[in-house]
Amino acid sequence: MPRREQTILQQVWALMRLRARTLSGLLLLTLLALATVLGMRWMADPYRFPLAVVEVKGDFRYLMKEDLQAAIASHVEAGFFTVDVAATRKAAEQLPWVHKASVQRVWPETLRVQIVEQQPVAHWQESGYLNAQGEAFFPQQKAAALELPRLSGPQGQEQKVLAQYRQATQTLAALGLQVQQIALDERRAWSVRLNDDVQLWLGRAEPWLRLQRFVRAYPGVFAGRLVELQRVDLRYSNGFSVLWEHDADRQG
Repeated sequence: MPRREQTILQQVWALMRLRARTLSGLLLLTLLALATVLGMRWMADPYRFPLAVVEVKGDFRYLMKEDLQAAIASHVEAGFFTVDVAATRKAAEQLPWVHKASVQRVWPETLRVQIVEQQPVAHWQESGYLNAQGEAFFPQQKAAALELPRLSGPQGQEQKVLAQYRQATQTLAALGLQVQQIALDERRAWSVRLNDDVQLWLGRAEPWLRLQRFVRAYPGVFAGRLVELQRVDLRYSNGFSVLWEHDADRQG
């Protein structure tokens, strides 16, 4: 056989072997993909790997476990491998008393739900609370008998109001005064209510410098007379006006 024909024949055989290897590889990949799909379907059957235990952990003071169970119930009906961990966590965190939630599978049949509750540090508006980060939450079922300061302000000002409450508390603590309420109204004017229902009107401009003015005047003007004091208006540029109880009686 001529050399040219031998070369052509060798090339044809080489091409056939290459195609055979390619077809074998494709067939192997197809079989692997099919096996993977069938295996996933087999494992996805909740009757083969059911969730037998939903383990809930956390220090529960305000959150009702029944509410949590109801919130995640539809997400834990799947099997061990098919339960949507992210959706379960999101459903738990939508409850107002839940600050954070983590969800993980524990082999072979457990789903563990770890809850971090909200810790209220102040009342917010009429029906809500603020946590330590200044985030507002509004549970349908409020905690009973929580002795917390009452803060209020426009939406989006929660962190600012909480920060000013902390500053005012620190400023007035040396005088033995407690801040019971701080309000920021729609005009951005501040007011503070102290123990014995004493009202401080601070207004809009430099309110905390005006609070310092009250602190400086306190020893000589107000100390020992809180039960008589009703209101101090500090919205003046260099002074303040005072409403005493006997003044209010005369006005009435």
